[in-house]
Amino acid sequence: MSVSVAVITCGPSDLLALLQKSPALTVEVLHPNALTPHCLDGFQCACVLGGTREEPLVFPAECRSVVEDFSHSGRRVLYEYTLSFCQNYCASPDSTRFLRLVCTDAEFAGLEDGLLLDDQCNMRCTPYYRNNLARPILMYKKGLSEHARQPLSQQERTDCQQYGIWLETPAVAVCSFRLCNFLRARFSPVPAWSRLVRSLIGWLCGAPVLEEVEFPPQYQTGFARSAADCAASGIDWFSRSGILVDEGKRGVLEGLGTEIYPDGHQKTASSIRTDCCGEAALAYLMHFLAFGDARSLERAQNLEAFVYDKMQIRSGRFQGMLRWTDIAWEVCYQDDMARAMLVTLFKALYGLGREYLPQCRMALEFLMNTTGLDGLRPARTDNLNMSEEDFAALSRQNGAFPCAHYNAFYLACLLLYGKLEKDARCLAVGETGMQALLQAYPKTIREQSQTEELCRLLLPFAWLYYATGKQEYRQMLYTVTRDLEKMRHPSGAYLEWDDDYSAACSKQENGECSLLARNGDPVCDLLYSNNWVPLGLMQAYFVTEDAYFYDLFCRHAAFLSTAQIHSQDPRIDGAWARGFDAEQMEVCGLPNDVGWGPWAVESGWTVAEICAGLLQGVLKDKLKEFYK
Repeated sequence: MSVSVAVITCGPSDLLALLQKSPALTVEVLHPNALTPHCLDGFQCACVLGGTREEPLVFPAECRSVVEDFSHSGRRVLYEYTLSFCQNYCASPDSTRFLRLVCTDAEFAGLEDGLLLDDQCNMRCTPYYRNNLARPILMYKKGLSEHARQPLSQQERTDCQQYGIWLETPAVAVCSFRLCNFLRARFSPVPAWSRLVRSLIGWLCGAPVLEEVEFPPQYQTGFARSAADCAASGIDWFSRSGILVDEGKRGVLEGLGTEIYPDGHQKTASSIRTDCCGEAALAYLMHFLAFGDARSLERAQNLEAFVYDKMQIRSGRFQGMLRWTDIAWEVCYQDDMARAMLVTLFKALYGLGREYLPQCRMALEFLMNTTGLDGLRPARTDNLNMSEEDFAALSRQNGAFPCAHYNAFYLACLLLYGKLEKDARCLAVGETGMQALLQAYPKTIREQSQTEELCRLLLPFAWLYYATGKQEYRQMLYTVTRDLEKMRHPSGAYLEWDDDYSAACSKQENGECSLLARNGDPVCDLLYSNNWVPLGLMQAYFVTEDAYFYDLFCRHAAFLSTAQIHSQDPRIDGAWARGFDAEQMEVCGLPNDVGWGPWAVESGWTVAEICAGLLQGVLKDKLKEFYK
């Protein structure tokens, strides 16, 4: 015999669709403003879903009485995202962007006490009062510093204003946030939310009723694909998602923002970053070499031209500087500049053209003129208020900033340009800077994690050996690689790790934040760490001719194929997001970063870098001839 459920809501939602799919339920949808005195008489329970709209639901007085009478009869009611229920009411909605939910009732859904759940960038209505009968199931917590589990204290469990889901009375359950579209809003971890929703509806109906209903995922991971197929899908993402602008003639957008809103919307990060444009150009160039796609070659050329023709300062005391973005117009990050130039250097190395090599040298000249005696630059330079003397002073003292995050790719580009063009100055500055990093190693200054530093050092140490032929640098390349191997997960991913948690962004709030909570957590970063690995390992293979590096590349490429997103949503299909749990196999991680949280998708740093590296692996036999 089926259970009759009245679903009181203003529109469709994931949860309504799941209820309607259950053969154990008879569902009737009622509008909250159209309830009549006896309209609920034939129902066994009622589900009030207010989360279909931005403003929480408030019943008209006459309709409120209908629901109250139903509840007083002893039949169960679930209230979701409503401002008033029973004898309680709530404050106006506020964002849950930097909060996480903690399981406080292991018995209710069989979830571990202290398990952390993420409702993304949701909205919640906090209750003003605590009913003495209340039984909290999920509670909000700010400032959590663990990845998967952090139980609340007994004192914290009494704070009703942090209630997320709770039993207000034995017959009334309340959800303070917009739960009804939990699938499209990509709540994580997915298995925990699926179990919780099934249990919540099972409680409402008095028996399990959604056990046979499939919860359709908004995205999937875990597919084993070849590096070629994986990269091809990533390349397609640029046009499929709308990130490629005017075939590259006006660059590429930065990517997708980290916030997933309650209706599933994810904003586009619409800034035009020079580094992303250059990195995308390199990915398209590799795609052309691998598949002979003439359109990819055209896009690579358009993007490279955009970097130098639109974003480079051509005269004055900042001559040569590549602007950071179309917004941060007068800011220069040297490592970002360098990655924008990679396409130009690889084209020259592979005999595909040298038309922008002079502009590349001009960009390197600007950087060298503002580099310290130790071959290192500060994190960035801002043209505003910097006099000629300020810039000159940079070259008369040590940069004293041995950080791969800010200097590794810059030094690598100096070394490759110096090798290609027999440019003594580029070689000298590049080697000096690498020596400074080497002297600080392994205690280089860390931004996100120790893992990030190691991943970023693969390519520059490969090119340091390639440019100089010195065996000590070859051995250092192996040292860095073997140190990184200590952080490898069985999946092939390199986990975030920091021996002493000394990274600047470690466990931060109100700014940029590392994904690392605790060494040993199965968390990997595809924005700051794993994304640099494919290109780095392939360059190490090319310059040493040692199959050891190619074998590592293949292991890591297998992980990247399983971490790639597959979805009916063209905006994320084929992409990689920043934060990935290598054991749960889903996008998941600390949401504390203000701009680049777990669901951020960076067009250049992540998708383009991964695609370019994977395609160099596909092109292994062809490309290795250029290094002899």
